[in-house]
Amino acid sequence: YHMARNALFEIITEYRHGPATADEVNLADFATAYAAAAELVDAGRTLRELFADEAIIRRKLNESYELFDIPANSFDAIQMSLSDPMHAIQLYQATESYDRHAAALRELAECDPNLAAVMAIIDRLDERLRVSASTYAGARASERARHTYEKIVNRGIGRAIYAIQSWISEFIGQLSTQPDHTPALPRTIKSQLMEQLQPGDVMVTRKEHSLTNYFLPGYWPHAALYVGDGRVIEALADGVHERSIESPFSVDAIATIRPQLSRELIEQALQRARTHVGKPYDFDFDFTRSDRMVCTEVVYRSFEGLGDVNFQLTRRAGRETLSAEDLLNLSRANQHFAKVAVYCPMHSNQLLTGEQIEQVLRATMDV
Repeated sequence: YHMARNALFEIITEYRHGPATADEVNLADFATAYAAAAELVDAGRTLRELFADEAIIRRKLNESYELFDIPANSFDAIQMSLSDPMHAIQLYQATESYDRHAAALRELAECDPNLAAVMAIIDRLDERLRVSASTYAGARASERARHTYEKIVNRGIGRAIYAIQSWISEFIGQLSTQPDHTPALPRTIKSQLMEQLQPGDVMVTRKEHSLTNYFLPGYWPHAALYVGDGRVIEALADGVHERSIESPFSVDAIATIRPQLSRELIEQALQRARTHVGKPYDFDFDFTRSDRMVCTEVVYRSFEGLGDVNFQLTRRAGRETLSAEDLLNLSRANQHFAKVAVYCPMHSNQLLTGEQIEQVLRATMDV
């Protein structure tokens, strides 16, 4: 949609750099620009008709996506542009000019198949262009009211609640039932893992005695994505960042799984993951938004839709989520991921591979 919109704007901008009406330019050029405007108006109005009252979809369409150069607040910007008074006046003038030359254009189109195709677009969208001043005014007022309401009520209250959630979560995240315990993998285990890790591998971890273990589902509560060269992309309380491998290695237990995808698709997943670096942590665990993220959401948004990967979210505490143990269960079922290794000192002081992995996962998860 954004690519098509930019292309249509180029056509209109090229026309606008010249004279302002069909009386002063080549009629075919004018008709082409007018048809481009018709497509833009129709698309913008269709977006409004379909999604203006759908809060979640509207919010998603307002999110930025750097991978495709989509800026933030695109949906709102399109709707405000659609109801802009100056744009309405220019469109009205263009429609009047088209009406004066419609007969001549149709005569030319009889000998020009390209112009005939342009005229077909105009005929199809003619009613979408002929909007009364009162309709424009109503749409403008509606968009302004909606924008103001969301800014004052939704964003204001939402930010206050989120600030409280984040403060509580960060506070709990620093607490341990044994403050003198420092989680860290043994040096030999780190060395063995580094020999096995490949870009795209997911590390699922656990810190013993961390108070957050009581609030997150399962024995294995956290996940990080290995991107190569001793680096991971990981969402913690300070946000999504590319970190040293020492971050996920500063734990008591770790399991690694590998996506069952080609190297090309894994590289695409890593490119996706890098677009999320710098985003804040989502203390609300809301998978319907991607402007802030939890640890497993980095994995979810990196791999979802690549090859045959299709994650099934599970409803927990009123939210559709993907837990770290959901990822492990996929590897246990040999679905999308394969088991690579596990280290869990309560079961073995060695790094385990092969069938031994399943024995540890069964003991820690199937309870």
